[in-house]
Amino acid sequence: MRRLFWRAAARLAADPRVRAKAADLFEQEVKPRAKALGQRVEPAVRAVRKEVGDAAREADPLKDPKGFAAGLKDRFDKHRKR
Repeated sequence: MRRLFWRAAARLAADPRVRAKAADLFEQEVKPRAKALGQRVEPAVRAVRKEVGDAAREADPLKDPKGFAAGLKDRFDKHRKR
C-alpha cells in the first residue's frame, strides 16, 4: 500500500499541470498569508530579542547558564503578569 502511495505521489509531482497548480497555490495563498503573519509577529519577535539580549548582558549564558535562564524566566514571568 505504501509503495502505491509513493508511486502516485511521484506521478503527481512529475505532472506539469499539478506542479503549475501547486506553484500558483503557493503564490496566491501560502506566500501572502506567511508574509502577513510575519508582519504581525515582528514586534513580538523584536521584544523577545531585546529581552534575551538584556538577560545575556546581566548573566553570561556561556559562563552562567543557570543564572541566564533564571533571569530570562523572571523577565518573561513579569511580562506575562501584565
